[in-house]
Amino acid sequence: MKPCLPLIFILSLFIATATPSFAPPAAAQAGQIDFAVLDSAVESQMSRHGLPGVALAVVNGDEVVYLKGYGTAGAQEMTPQTQMFIGSQSKSFTALAIAQLYEQGRLDLKAPVQAYLPDFKVADEEASARITVNHLLHHTSGLSESGYSVLLPDNATCQDAVSSLAQAHLTAPVGQKFQYFNVGYDVLTCITETITGQRYADYLQQYVLDPLGMSHTTADPAQIENLSSGYTRLFGFAVPMKQPVRDFEIGAGYIVSTAQDMARYALAMKSGAVGLVQPATAQAIFTPGLGAYGMGWHIVDGGAKVFHGGANETFHTEVNLYPKRDRAFVLLVNEGHQVDHFVSMGQLTSSVEAVVLGRTPPVSQGWSVRWIGWGAGILVLGLVVLHTRSFYVLFNGWIERTRRLSPLRKAWEVAFSFLIPTAILIFIISQLKAFYGYRFNLLTTFTYMRLGLPDVFVLMLIGTLPDYIQGVIKFIWVATGKLNHMPFAPPPAGEVVLNS
Repeated sequence: MKPCLPLIFILSLFIATATPSFAPPAAAQAGQIDFAVLDSAVESQMSRHGLPGVALAVVNGDEVVYLKGYGTAGAQEMTPQTQMFIGSQSKSFTALAIAQLYEQGRLDLKAPVQAYLPDFKVADEEASARITVNHLLHHTSGLSESGYSVLLPDNATCQDAVSSLAQAHLTAPVGQKFQYFNVGYDVLTCITETITGQRYADYLQQYVLDPLGMSHTTADPAQIENLSSGYTRLFGFAVPMKQPVRDFEIGAGYIVSTAQDMARYALAMKSGAVGLVQPATAQAIFTPGLGAYGMGWHIVDGGAKVFHGGANETFHTEVNLYPKRDRAFVLLVNEGHQVDHFVSMGQLTSSVEAVVLGRTPPVSQGWSVRWIGWGAGILVLGLVVLHTRSFYVLFNGWIERTRRLSPLRKAWEVAFSFLIPTAILIFIISQLKAFYGYRFNLLTTFTYMRLGLPDVFVLMLIGTLPDYIQGVIKFIWVATGKLNHMPFAPPPAGEVVLNS
C-alpha cells in the first residue's frame, strides 16, 4: 500500500480543478455591484483556503469605485497601498513599452530580434534569424520551457538570459504555435534597454508609471518601500517566505505594485491605454493572435474579457478588464503556493468576477487548498511511520531472513527497494509533464518545486528517498558478502563432531 499513497495525492493535486456552480442571478441586482456581497465573497474564500491577505480594487466607468484590504500583510494590516509582486502581469508593462517604441518609429515589430540584439541566437541557427519581436510578444517564437534547461543565478542580467538561449531548442515551428515562454519577455526587456539607452525600470517610470500616477509601483527592487510579507504553504498552513527576485526577469515577472496603483493601470488599459499610446496602437495590443494572446494580455469572448495574471512563489495577481461592460477589477494576494495558483485563486477570482458583473457569486467551487494540504500532511505522517517500521525490520532480522534465500531471491530483495521509488518518480514526472505540457522541464520544474510546492516536494522525498537508502544498504550488505556468513548449525542426530 505504501507506494500508492503519494501517487493518489499527487494525482489528486493536479486533477483537482475549481469547477464553479452558479446560482441564478437575482433579477433585482442584475448589473449592479453589491459591495456587501463582494466583501462576503472575498472573506468567505479567504477563510475557506486560509489566505493571509488580499487587496482588491474595482473600476466602474471612469472611476475606481472600491478599494479595500483584507487580512494581514505580515506584521501589518493589508491595505490597497501595500506593495506586492505582480508576477507575469509585468509582461503587460513590457509589451506596452515595446508598443510605445513601435509607435515612435524606433522599433519594427516584424523585424528579427537580431536587428536589435545581434547576439540573440537559439540552438537552431536558421530559426535564430527568423524569430521576430512580434513572435516574442505573442509567445509564438517556437521556444518553450521544455526546450530550455538553464538555471540562471538570481543576479543574472537580461543580457545573460539572451545569451543562455543559445542552448534553447525549438519545440514548435517559428510563428505557428502559442507557447507561453517567460524568457521571451526577458529578451523584450533587453530590447527596450538597448533601444532607449535607459534601464528598463527608468524607462517604465518615465513613460508609464509617472503618467498614470502609479507612485508606489516600481521595476527597481531597490525602490521597494512597503512590501507585504509573502507566503507559501506547508501542508495547508500559510508559511512566510522571502520572495526570490530574479534580476534578469523583472520585465517578465517581478514588478512590484499595489491594488490602488493597479486600479489606475486597469482604468487606463480598459479604456484603450489612453494617454499612453494612440488608438491604433492600442488596437494592436488588444488584438488576439494564436492562443487568444495579444501583446501581454489574454483576449477572450471577442474582446469582452481581457485579462492577465501573475504567479510568484509567494504572491498572486489577477487583473480582469471588461471593456464592453466598462468595468474591471484587480486582485493582489500574498500567497503563492502552486496549488493556490490553480485552485484557491481560481475560486476567488470567479467569485469577485461574478459580483463585479452583477451576478450572484458561485455557490460551490470544489476543493479547498487547506483540505489538500491537510491530506498531504496525513500522508507524510503515514509514510514516516511505514518507513520507520521498514528500517526497524531492516536492522532487526532482514540479514538472517535473507541469507537463507537463493541468489536470485537476494537480488530481487535488493532490486525491489529501487523499483518502487523509481516507479513513483516516473509516475510523478509523467503527471507533471501531462499537466504542464510544453512548459514542463525536468530540471526547472523540480527546482521550482522546492519553493512553489514545498509540501509536495517533502512528500515526494518521504515517499521515495527512504526506499533508495534501504536499497543502497541492502546492496552493500550483499556486495560485501555479509549475507554469506551462515550461522553455525548443529550436526544431524547421531553424527560425531571431532575437535582438531
